[in-house]
Amino acid sequence: MSILKYQLYGKNSVGVYLTVNNSFGLYPTTLLNFAIKKIKSTFKEPFFPLSINNSTLLGVYAASNRYGIIVPHIIRDDELNILTDYTKSINDNYQIGVIKSIDNAYGNLILCNDKGAIISSLLKDFKHEIENILNVETEIFEFAENYLPGSIGLVNNCGCVVHPLTTDEEIEHVSSFLKIDEIDVSTVNRGIPYLSSGAIVNDNSGIFGLACTGPEMMRMTDILGL
Repeated sequence: MSILKYQLYGKNSVGVYLTVNNSFGLYPTTLLNFAIKKIKSTFKEPFFPLSINNSTLLGVYAASNRYGIIVPHIIRDDELNILTDYTKSINDNYQIGVIKSIDNAYGNLILCNDKGAIISSLLKDFKHEIENILNVETEIFEFAENYLPGSIGLVNNCGCVVHPLTTDEEIEHVSSFLKIDEIDVSTVNRGIPYLSSGAIVNDNSGIFGLACTGPEMMRMTDILGL
């Protein structure tokens, strides 16, 4: 287990720029070498450089688990070819899904682990496609009076932290569907409820925004088993 508090591009929103699952992670092509070394030293899984339509916002655009990754149709052909090469180096059967939705910030729209996926109603027409790519049961469910489940949750196969306004009934439902034992409410970076913007985690490691307080770190790492 390894944990890092860090900033990228001088900002605490590390989850906006990075994405990781239990097979690999991605970081922007414009990151400096010292930041890349910090990221790679935190995770045992390989990390690869990528852009999506020349953007650094990988955590916003991509949603993934150990079986597949979902990216928006605005990804360029050369970027998709690079991503394909990365995934083939790890697993020939790894799925890459390019979904043609108008709402394409899939990191914000999808909350998933290796056991299930909760998606926004904005993706209702793509539910079966998402299910096939991620190879997990998928449902439309919105909580904490918010339609972006991926932005207000941070999950791995051990646990999940969610927006402070999530009700007890909603917490129980998320826990049951994603098949996790531990779940609780939290914030990141001194009270921000959009958890995935401020951290990335898998089952083994995590990077959290530098502004995260001691109580936030204790709550998140305990619930997520890090």
